[in-house]
Amino acid sequence: MLVKLKQLDSAFVHLKFWTLVLLAFCLGSSAAVVWFSFHAILKSKQEIYLISQDQVIKAFANPRDALVSVEAKSHLKQFHQLLFTLSPDEKLIESQLAESLYLADHSVKFHLDNLKETGYFKKLLAANVSQRLLLDSIWVDETRSDYPFRVYGKQEIIRTSSVLFRSLITSGNLRAIQRTPANPHGFLIENWEILENRDLYQKDR
Repeated sequence: MLVKLKQLDSAFVHLKFWTLVLLAFCLGSSAAVVWFSFHAILKSKQEIYLISQDQVIKAFANPRDALVSVEAKSHLKQFHQLLFTLSPDEKLIESQLAESLYLADHSVKFHLDNLKETGYFKKLLAANVSQRLLLDSIWVDETRSDYPFRVYGKQEIIRTSSVLFRSLITSGNLRAIQRTPANPHGFLIENWEILENRDLYQKDR
C-alpha cells in the first residue's frame, strides 16, 4: 500500500513538472507570436506600395530626422535657384520671387523689397540681362534644433557683350514646419542674409 502511495506521489510530481513545462512553453510561444506580429505590423507601416504603369513599386517611409540633411539642402537649393537664376521675363521673375517667399520668412521679403526700390529687376529687364546661380556647396548644422546653414556659390550674370561672375555666400537658419504643396520640404528659412556678393572676374562673350 505504501509503495503504491509513493508511486502515486511520484506520478503527481512528474505530472505537475510536465504541466509547468508545457505551460511555460505555451506562454513563451504566445509571447513570441505577439512580438513577431507586432514587429511585422510596425514593418508594414514603414512600407508603401505605389502602382505605376502596371508595376508595383515599394517605397519606404523614414523618420524625418533620417533625411534632414537631404531635405534641408534640397530646400536651400530650390530657394536660391528661384532667387538668383533669373531671365529677362517680368512674369517669370514675379512668379519665382513669389514662390521663394513661401520658403522663407520676412528677412527675404525685406531683401527683395530693397532690390525693387533700387530698380534692380527693372534694370535687368531693360538690359536683357539673365543670371544663373552656380552652387558650390551647402552646409547645414544638423546638431542644432535651429539648423544654421551657409550656402556657397557663384552668380553668372550674362549681358549682351560680357559675362560677369560674382561670389555668393548666404547664411541663416531653418525651422521645421508643416509640409504644403508650396513648401514640400517643410522648412522655413529664417534670419537670411547675404554675407558676400562681390565681383570675381569678367569675360567677353
